[in-house]
Amino acid sequence: MGIPTFSFRKDLTGLLVCLVLALAAFCYYFECFSPGAFSRVWFTFYDVPLMQGYGKSAAELNALPFQPRLVHRLNAPFVANWSDFPTTEELIWNYYGLLTRLFDVNTGYNLCLLTAHLSAAAGLYVAARMLGSARVPAIFCAVCYSTSRYLFVRDSIHLNLCFIGHVPFFWLAARWLWRGRPLSRKLWLSLISLCAVTGWQHPYYWYFWLVMLLPCWLVPALCGRWRRAAAPALLSAASVFFLSLGQIDSLMGWIYFGKGLPFERTLNELQLYGLRLPEFFLPAGHRLASFDQWAYAHYFRPMMNSAGEMDSLYLGFLVLATVGYLIATSFQQLRNRKPLPFVVAMSLWLFAVMICGGLNFTAGSLGLLLFRCPSRISIVLQAGWLLFLSLRLSYWKTFAGWRSWLLLPILVFNCWDCMPPYNAQFEDAQKYVRENQDVLQFLEHKVASHSMIFQWPVMDYPEAARLQGLWHYEEMTAYVLSRHLRFSYGDCRLRPETVWQKNLEGKSPESIVREVESYGFSALWLYRKGLKPAQARLWEDWRKPDFVTQEREYAVYLLRPAARPVLPKLAPTRKLDDAFYGLETDSRFRLSWRWVWGKASIQLLVPSDCKYRLRFGLSSLGPERTIRVLLDGKPYDTVLAPARWGVYRQVTVDLSQLKAGSHRLDLIPDGPALPPLADGRRLTFQYINESLEPLAGP
Repeated sequence: MGIPTFSFRKDLTGLLVCLVLALAAFCYYFECFSPGAFSRVWFTFYDVPLMQGYGKSAAELNALPFQPRLVHRLNAPFVANWSDFPTTEELIWNYYGLLTRLFDVNTGYNLCLLTAHLSAAAGLYVAARMLGSARVPAIFCAVCYSTSRYLFVRDSIHLNLCFIGHVPFFWLAARWLWRGRPLSRKLWLSLISLCAVTGWQHPYYWYFWLVMLLPCWLVPALCGRWRRAAAPALLSAASVFFLSLGQIDSLMGWIYFGKGLPFERTLNELQLYGLRLPEFFLPAGHRLASFDQWAYAHYFRPMMNSAGEMDSLYLGFLVLATVGYLIATSFQQLRNRKPLPFVVAMSLWLFAVMICGGLNFTAGSLGLLLFRCPSRISIVLQAGWLLFLSLRLSYWKTFAGWRSWLLLPILVFNCWDCMPPYNAQFEDAQKYVRENQDVLQFLEHKVASHSMIFQWPVMDYPEAARLQGLWHYEEMTAYVLSRHLRFSYGDCRLRPETVWQKNLEGKSPESIVREVESYGFSALWLYRKGLKPAQARLWEDWRKPDFVTQEREYAVYLLRPAARPVLPKLAPTRKLDDAFYGLETDSRFRLSWRWVWGKASIQLLVPSDCKYRLRFGLSSLGPERTIRVLLDGKPYDTVLAPARWGVYRQVTVDLSQLKAGSHRLDLIPDGPALPPLADGRRLTFQYINESLEPLAGP
């Protein structure tokens, strides 16, 4: 490993050169050559409004650590509960919130991106110097890291994924631990700090860090070298501890308000966002037209139905050449019966875990679906390979002395190679923001401060599909750009405080307006591009809007809020697990049912003062079955389900007797499912005519 050679006093000049070069590349790509350019809008769609929403909530002190994450200006007339969609990036969001308070949400976003690129360059430079690299190769590789394809592609979608300055230290620490280096008190504090920083940033990097630590303690433990395994094992435990601290806000939200079910992961997503080797050397868009066309025709066009995040994996010719050298060196080491270089052995381990069909996919097939995007390991691998390159260049001394200037044209070529040929759509982004600002300027002039604005159509949060031309999270932009208005969008789906909005779907504009006026809304913001043509005509035929934007994508209807507004009546929500098949109906017998296989569970989220009951019928397939009904793990009922078509036993669950929060209903049959049908389904019983019925009043 060698003795760490980084010294802040001696390396200050090298670090400054590294940052200046990274800044130049950043400013070139984003066309920001003056301080005023940082206030310009660069990105608007995809997940950008979500990222900006986090920064806005932090700026308004709605994202304080160790408190339930409640955003008071969203989900009017209630508040948005973001505990069901937990994040651990407390360092990033509070930093972004600070920049938002100092400047504005767009400038803060752009400065956050700049910080991410500069910290990436600084992190790899310091790690390379600590490994023993010479200054010039360390600068060269650090700037290559800060201009990786991964960063420029993720910029437009995931701000939180761009903070990768701590990732190079994973390799530094893992190498120390693998070789059993004695750790001084100073090194222990540094490694614990790395665990803390990792635990409070994007959880994927935390996951990759744990995967790198795993062989460092598992292999010595299996060999009986417990003392050597202790340090990496303790660091793994410390990492889990710090991540758990970042989840306290969500845990408190679940305790106080019940745990909702905003989204779920599927095994198919592990393939969609999997690590695929061809994407390391085939770019989805390149400045060399012939290369770009060949890659598109032979790989990306056939893969378009499962695109995932493949555009961020491309390594560029320089890193690919480094990988080629590593492969050749590894074969030579094996031929000479010598151990593989550490970077090669660790890379093979990471590939074995993250590649499509690897250990991560195997864990997903067993139910562990939380980390569905293993392709993001590519930036960790790039960090390790660039650190190796810096050491090789230092050892060869090819670019020592005056020859170090030869690295500059190679660096320019690497930037040309790795930067995507497409840039941010500045004009479209500015037009989009300007239209939203026009609506907000009208509303803030016409309605009172802190008035409630109802947004139509209703869009799920988070991770919703697009509604016609309306991007997911686009309704978040109103909150991001406003100063004091409250908005109906933004609460996690399947919560009682959210579902009342979905119940308005299918009603006429008059009925919708009449109902939301009774709740105290002062205006309705209509997103025309989110409506089908027939739906848009209903609003056009109802009455003329009070305001329409120039592109006619947004319209505003001023309302007459009730003098004594009431809150929407909250009903319980439920979610069926994967044991339930799709809904089927038979109008002749007034039956609706779902086939069920094996043990089934129903998750319930019950509001306070819940005067409802859940009713459903159970019918067997094949022989009669005894089905046990458990509520929160305790026996609730036992049903002998008949095996006749259209005949079922009724089950009634009085939800008014349950305390507010989350509950689980289990349906457990006494026998196995029947053999698979021709369509592959395995059936056990029927779940029939489900209904949520109010106990009193409408």
